[in-house]
Amino acid sequence: MLLRSILSRFTVFALAFLSFACLLGTFYGQWSMRWFGCWVLPPATVLLGAMAWWKRREPRGVQSPYTWIVQGAVGGIAAAVAYDLYRLIFVLQGAPLFNVFPRFGELLLGADEPRWLVHLVGWTYHFSNGAALGIMFLAMVPKSSRWLLIFGAIAWAMFVETVLLFTPYTKFFGLPMDGKFIFLTASAHLIFGIALGLWCRWRVHERQRAT
Repeated sequence: MLLRSILSRFTVFALAFLSFACLLGTFYGQWSMRWFGCWVLPPATVLLGAMAWWKRREPRGVQSPYTWIVQGAVGGIAAAVAYDLYRLIFVLQGAPLFNVFPRFGELLLGADEPRWLVHLVGWTYHFSNGAALGIMFLAMVPKSSRWLLIFGAIAWAMFVETVLLFTPYTKFFGLPMDGKFIFLTASAHLIFGIALGLWCRWRVHERQRAT
């Protein structure tokens, strides 16, 4: 039973991680985002959806793949919205924090026109990363503890941000690797972690206690 749980967690985590692998592999010249986005991400997303549907009738606590995938994805998207709303304050003051999204779209489409489609695809990919972070987080949570969900989500978001800063992310997108940028991106990931943790506490911990 334990081995089955570990295998399920690893499978869900790995499938969700492919959203980030799409970009990371592009940084290091392993593949193009267009190729990966066409041939790897869609079947991975379908598999995650199929797993959630297959497990939909099982108990929906922190041990459930349905919970990891559905609540993780929705919580990750909600956290990404909070993340962007926080950053919007600085974007309106001239910070280039949203400039990467149309670049995502260009890389995924292999074209820079039409601009509306470039932005739509780029923002969609951004939110898919938010969903992936939520899924990966819940796939790692061993028990339903409200403090573990909150502080674990914060630690997870800050860990991801730290790792990202060691990749060619800033150089690849022409972002300034200075103190102001590090503060803005780190504080935004803190907001993401808090929002994700609060969502998981509400939708996973409190719901499990109520059943």
